Amino acid sequence: MGLGGAPGEWDDYEWFRLEDVPGRKVAAAVAEAGPDPLSDALRLLVRDYPVWAGQGASRVLLVDLDNLRATRERLRARLAVVVELARQADHVALAGQIGAVQRSRPWLEEFADRAVAVADGADVADFALLAAARTVADPVEFLVVSNDGIFADLAERGDVTILSPGIDALSERLHGAASLLVDLAVLEVEAARTLTS
Repeated sequence: MGLGGAPGEWDDYEWFRLEDVPGRKVAAAVAEAGPDPLSDALRLLVRDYPVWAGQGASRVLLVDLDNLRATRERLRARLAVVVELARQADHVALAGQIGAVQRSRPWLEEFADRAVAVADGADVADFALLAAARTVADPVEFLVVSNDGIFADLAERGDVTILSPGIDALSERLHGAASLLVDLAVLEVEAARTLTS
């Protein structure tokens, strides 16, 4: 929360304060936000992007919502990518601290109820996602939206694609475990170019 005139958390991450919008009206608030060309361009770009290995294994999407921190202009677009990938997956798990989940839910569409809010603390969301991954029987392939090295052990079970919210913060251990590494920031630049060409 901003003090002494400094911007508050919501100024950086969302268009409206969720506590001002009753839960039953979240969909209406999203509709009022209007179209978002960057979200649409990113969704189209990811729709045919080769992020899955295609080996006949169960597709498991794990999304660390704490790692998706972005300015308000980009959060909605990043979550459009998550929704597109979730529609391609066989199993979807999303987790983050309470604030991250609240900011994300309005843009997660049919997957909003799957976003699990966890207590504050290091790696708490990561452990929730890893627990969800353990419930899926082999053979599996993983698509992980995170930068955290804790997910590197998933490579022992199958292919691991990493969709990094920003490669500059990517764990070296996770980088080394990835079968495929995709930089979300690069995709955002590519999608933005399509809007100006």
